[in-house]
Parts: sequence; structure tokens; C-alpha cells
Amino acid sequence: MSISHQLLVSSQLLFLLLTGCMVDELHPEKTGPDAYEVFGKSYQVLPSSLGYLDIGIASWYGTKFHGRLTALGETYDMHGMTAAHKSLPLPTQVKVTNLDNGESVILRVNDRGPFHDDRLIDLSYAAAQALGFQSRGTVPVVVEALDAVNHPEQHRSQDLATDTLEKNSKGAVYLQTGAFSHRAGAEKHLVAVRAALPASVPVRILRTETEAQVFHKIWIGPIWSQDREGDAEVDAEVDAEVDIIAALVRNNLEKTLRVRID
Repeated sequence: MSISHQLLVSSQLLFLLLTGCMVDELHPEKTGPDAYEVFGKSYQVLPSSLGYLDIGIASWYGTKFHGRLTALGETYDMHGMTAAHKSLPLPTQVKVTNLDNGESVILRVNDRGPFHDDRLIDLSYAAAQALGFQSRGTVPVVVEALDAVNHPEQHRSQDLATDTLEKNSKGAVYLQTGAFSHRAGAEKHLVAVRAALPASVPVRILRTETEAQVFHKIWIGPIWSQDREGDAEVDAEVDAEVDIIAALVRNNLEKTLRVRID
């Protein structure tokens, strides 16, 4: 490959990374029934969305890609409630919750991306607006597949499916402890938080961008009981567990911020 060709490829890659994730720009190459490749990196599609839940960083894409085709062959509408995901089957209905403000939306995943290692999901402009971060780049989110919608055959009746949809993520609690402008400070704090908690409690660093600066926040969770039926007894059990974890962090480190997904 000539030097000029290498420079051209590098500049194209940089341009795409800076401007978005739509697949009509990236031209993913299908490498198997449930796999594809973008710029030499392989991505595996999950065999099913059943039970999917993850926490990570969300970004959004808007006017540049409005009217172009998604990976599902649909026309991207920046005013629609859609999203792009690297591994969920297409289409998949998901609930996305902004951990910075607790706002949630239900979206239809119909595209591939974002092809950034530190991002979990790319939202339409309308979805970002509904979650309150359209004026900035990224926010920490919880993404949960709606099993009752995506897999109705798993439920005995439509009534049960509707009930499950409402309760699917009810009672999941996340605790934030610490926000740092430099990742090194967040990583040091992460070690201290993990040392104060049982090894089974998930703890991670998530990046939040504001108009003024970038924060690296420590998030604990999700925290819930093994039997999420949504009744008073289970809610009390979850609250007790959360209070214990919050007390451990508070006593050893500093104040915590609770975010409950209802």
C-alpha cells in the first residue's frame, strides 16, 4: 500500500470516528451468519436479546445522517425514537435510562454502531433530546432489552407480557460516588470503592460530557434482589441491600447518589 493510500485510509477512518456510526458510511462486511467486520475489527451479534442489560456510555447522531439507510435497510429519521448497537439483534426494543437524571425512553434498535470502544449505544437526536443530553456529547446510561416485547412467546399471555414489561427493570438501583475531571483520579477512587464493597457488587467508571468539561464518574450497580417481582417485600429487600452498600461507601469514602429505575 502506498503512503498516499495509507494517509487516505487513515483520514477517512478519523473522519468517520468523529462524525458518527451509520453503516452506509462504514460498509460493514458480513463475515458469518451472526458476525460482521468494520475496518478490520470483528463484531459478533448476540444470538438473542433475551435478558440483555448493560451499563455504559451513550452518544447520539443527527442531521449528517438524516435520511440515510440504517443497517436494517430503513431510512434513518433523526426525529424518530431509534438507536444503533453493535451486538443486539436487529430490530430490538430497548429501554434506555440516563443515569445523570433518571429519565428513560423506549427505543427501537435498527442500526449498527457506535464503533468506539468506550461507547455502548448511539441514539437518535429525538432520543437524546428526550433523555436531556442533546446539547452535549455523551452520558452514562442503562440499556435493557424489553423481553416482553422482543420475545412474547416466552410469556403465557399478553397480560403477563404487559405486566412484565412494566416490571422488567423496576427496582434496579445505581449509586454514584465521585466525579473526577481526570481519569487517573477516578481510577484511584475506583480501587478504594471496590476495596470497601463485596467483590460481587459491580463498580465501574463512566464518562459524562457537559458543555463545560468532561467528568469520569464512579457508578455502583445494578443492585437488586434475585427475585424481582416488584412487591413490597422485595422492594424492602432491595432497599436494605442498597442502604448497606451506600453505608459502606459513605463510611469509608464519601456521599453517594442513588438512581432508581422504575
